[in-house]
Amino acid sequence: MMGGFPRDKVLKLNKSLYGQADAPRMWYDKLRAGLDARGFTACKADPYLFISKIVVCIVYVDDCLWFARDSKDINVVLKSFKEDEDKYNWEMTEGGSVEEFLGIKMNSLGDGAYKLTQK
Repeated sequence: MMGGFPRDKVLKLNKSLYGQADAPRMWYDKLRAGLDARGFTACKADPYLFISKIVVCIVYVDDCLWFARDSKDINVVLKSFKEDEDKYNWEMTEGGSVEEFLGIKMNSLGDGAYKLTQK
């Protein structure tokens, strides 16, 4: 036995950390509906990549990374989520610019380009 669990057994998750086994799926469905309503389309190759005509959203668990040529376009999308907060119960915090995400360091080169490095 390793860590109190037998090595030759499979464990079944009865309840997720969020309180319900289906909570992560419910969150994704809610987010996808909100993005769909704002003109985003999920990428066929990666359903966690959403693309609109001017903004791109990458989703990882319950974090979203937003990309656009102009930050004002991102602000318009985020403002629309905040405006219907009561209707859809959105809880949102903005973290500003990203320096690291999922172990990938993002360094701005100053001309709109970024250098991505990973250890």
